[in-house]
Amino acid sequence: MAPIGIADLYDVANAIGSMTINDVDELEANLIMDLARARHNIYNAEKTLADCVVREHKVMANLSKHKSALSKQKLDKADVELGHMRITFKKHGLSHYPAPHNFHDSFTSCHPVTIQLD
Repeated sequence: MAPIGIADLYDVANAIGSMTINDVDELEANLIMDLARARHNIYNAEKTLADCVVREHKVMANLSKHKSALSKQKLDKADVELGHMRITFKKHGLSHYPAPHNFHDSFTSCHPVTIQLD
């Protein structure tokens, strides 16, 4: 397509000024067609955005499942470690008492216990 110069713009302006009623009807029809295309593009963009949001939600759900699986692994490991602690306490005849509400104040009454895990 050749570049449009000033003379070409005057030609376009003159053509618009000499339009007949039929030309205006055709112009209106073309504008309506352009409007329909623009709306189609908007709906297409909205659908693309909705698809992206659905994809994002699926990825977020997968991420949450992965985090949940990692938390379960940590919980399982903590359960095993707690089981080892119970066995060690039992093996050495020790008892475990839950920490009192004033835990920080009770350090003076606690006896140190050293436990070595194999």
